[in-house]
Amino acid sequence: MKEMASSLEARVLKAVDCESDEIARFLRDLVKAKSVTGDEQLAQELVREKLKELGAEVDFWRPSRSDYKAFQSFVADEKDFDRRPNVVGRFRGPSSGKAFAFNGHVDVVPEGDPKLWRHDPYGGRMVGGKVYGRGACDMKGGLAATIFSIKALHDAGFTPTRDILVESVIGEESGGVGTLATILRGYTPDAVVIAEPTNLELLTSQAGCLNFRLRISGKAAHGASRYLGVSAIEKFQPVLQALNHLESKRKTMKKLDLYRRVPNPVTLSIGKVRAGNWDSTVPDELVAEGRYGVWPGEDLEHARVQFERAVEGAAREDPWLQNHSPEIQWFGPQWESAEIPEDHWLASIVDDAARRVFRRRPARSGSTGGTDMRLFTNVGHVPAVLYGPGDDSVSHFRDEYVSLKDVVNACKVYALAAVLWDARSRPA
Repeated sequence: MKEMASSLEARVLKAVDCESDEIARFLRDLVKAKSVTGDEQLAQELVREKLKELGAEVDFWRPSRSDYKAFQSFVADEKDFDRRPNVVGRFRGPSSGKAFAFNGHVDVVPEGDPKLWRHDPYGGRMVGGKVYGRGACDMKGGLAATIFSIKALHDAGFTPTRDILVESVIGEESGGVGTLATILRGYTPDAVVIAEPTNLELLTSQAGCLNFRLRISGKAAHGASRYLGVSAIEKFQPVLQALNHLESKRKTMKKLDLYRRVPNPVTLSIGKVRAGNWDSTVPDELVAEGRYGVWPGEDLEHARVQFERAVEGAAREDPWLQNHSPEIQWFGPQWESAEIPEDHWLASIVDDAARRVFRRRPARSGSTGGTDMRLFTNVGHVPAVLYGPGDDSVSHFRDEYVSLKDVVNACKVYALAAVLWDARSRPA
């Protein structure tokens, strides 16, 4: 990898510092532009205008369900795309060839009851150096940093040899339709840095997960004579015990160094349970939904088989369930795992860029949650890493926030990473 001139490095870092107030203003405006998954229009218009202002060629389009005909599981539960544009800004370099890309999703999860928030979830308020609001951490802070990294390069007088892309995508929270749309549209760059909140750690691995639905049958009866019925709630208990045992077994199935600080990288969690329709009636059906973690490198079918065998084993031990087998459904997107080698040149570039900003190398770890990384590596065959500002432990929670200092530092790392990539891409 070619070296970066110290004068250029200094100019880039200074340029980011000079635009820190502008970064804060844009980030606050981006948080104010409510963009819950399913209606990302306002925020994407804001991103489009900023990219145009910075001189990008902007591709602003609305995906269509027909785009995904080979990937129907991604759109089965998606809302219409009328107010769901994707945005890609291309900053052209003089040489042809592949590009370097930054990717961030603009959609956010619902805020819940706003009365439980100390600060307006869409107020974009800055207090004590932190910007508060839904999506500030996950991941509008990272997205803002990617956009302003391009401005810093321009202000530092640096012209990349090849193209740099900034992708602002929809629908990451619901499975990744936005990033998949960019790949299907032909955006397959040389490499991608995804600005997910990683607490400025470098992640080269992502665990996967599957969404499941369980239906347990019972027999209805009046509550006053419940002995004449069979409670689906009670019959769920041995199944739940079997799944808890499966989780304990699977968490020790592998030992990966990147996950050494995580008690369990592949959690099995029941998120929703619905049973009964009257307080004095024995429930004849229970429906439970949840997520099921998949190890990096694990085949999805292998994971499904283990789950199904655990449920079948519980049913064999119960006289009622022997003849009324639980029904298992796999629904929603299939969150495959993803990884690149820890010594991959992309990881080395981001590692080096972070070292130049912080005077130390970033910690390395792996993501336990699903991200769009898998779409780049598994569908687009593009190497990708996760690196961004914000502590993911505050994502999706009330009073979500991101530190402006972390956003500015991430912006510096992104800008220097682009310079290092460009140096690697230049002819010898």
